[in-house]
Amino acid sequence: MAGIGDLAYWWQLRGPRPEGDPSNLVLPPGDGPLILMCGGASELRGLAQELRRRRPGLRLGALGPVAVERGDRAVPSVLPEPPSDPISARLLVEQAAPAALVLTDGVLPAALIAACDEGDVPITLVANPAQLAAAAARRVWRGARRGPVTRLSRVLVPDEVAHEAALREGIAPQRIEVIGTATPILPPLLCNMRELAALRPMLRDRQVWLAAALPLREVVPVLAAQENLLSAHHRALLIIAPAIAEEAAAIATAAEARGLAVARREALDPGPDIQVLVAEDSAELGLWYRLASVTYMGGTLTAGTGVTRHPFEPAALGSAIVHGPHFSAQAAEWQALDRAGGARRIHAAGALPAAIEDLSAPDAAARLARSAWEVSTAGAEITRRIADAILSDLPEGAA
Repeated sequence: MAGIGDLAYWWQLRGPRPEGDPSNLVLPPGDGPLILMCGGASELRGLAQELRRRRPGLRLGALGPVAVERGDRAVPSVLPEPPSDPISARLLVEQAAPAALVLTDGVLPAALIAACDEGDVPITLVANPAQLAAAAARRVWRGARRGPVTRLSRVLVPDEVAHEAALREGIAPQRIEVIGTATPILPPLLCNMRELAALRPMLRDRQVWLAAALPLREVVPVLAAQENLLSAHHRALLIIAPAIAEEAAAIATAAEARGLAVARREALDPGPDIQVLVAEDSAELGLWYRLASVTYMGGTLTAGTGVTRHPFEPAALGSAIVHGPHFSAQAAEWQALDRAGGARRIHAAGALPAAIEDLSAPDAAARLARSAWEVSTAGAEITRRIADAILSDLPEGAA
């Protein structure tokens, strides 16, 4: 078998290099153990935060075009994609010297798995039945003496159905662990705590609700809901965070045209007579979620309005959620909230005023928000179990 030096020389002669070429490798700074992570950003987000909390000196690197976006720090991308051929995979393992490889979202990079297995790098797959079935359908290991699935050091599955699927794929029973089912966790959105402290006393005795990431095409039903709420609560305040910053002026104009008293975000004191506060965009949603007892998730009443905000954002900050039937992402999270009674789903724009009025009762909003919070944080214990398993592969005292 050729040595790494020979492989590197051959690599230099082979012509154009793919994105998985390890010569493009950008390693995170520091001298702590390196964990390579490959999979969906939403699934890695909470896990990355937990790993860093447990081992502060740990280095994390993503093998993909998108780094983990939320949390205290991003997970830097060390390569745009996992290496796809054996030579580049071996070079990656040699150069990066990872302490572990973590795979999620059904990602099974065969060459990298083989290289890690040959280099005694522990490999953990966080999987579910659908991902295992998709891997089986692809049969990327057909004809190989040891395929990617059988080389995994550990497979963490949510339930017995996935456990049986893993066994059928030839994974040794002692390498499979059932950890339970939970959706990924999100760190709460941050906000300016001084502004929060200043605004809370001003709004304490008012019915405050939020239209988060609102597209202009949905402004009419939202304003109709505010008018309906004002008939019962004359000091109600609607905060609108536009989905597109450039639509803020048009949204404010539409509210004024209906006779509503409107203030823009630059107004530091949305006085008692203000009925609609229009923010510039969604950048301060961490502040608005904390102030609003109810949040309508913009973009969910009309199809084709773009990507909606993640439903766990308001759920994690105690705001009851109202949403329509359309969402382009996070379908599992939306469904989990609806099943648990953690959100109020409406099927048409005309139902929005009644939904907002119903949830103006503090106990109704609190019940909904509590259920949503429980769903959004259910993954914390499972994330801790996944982190335990990964960190158990590192030498004692590492990081």
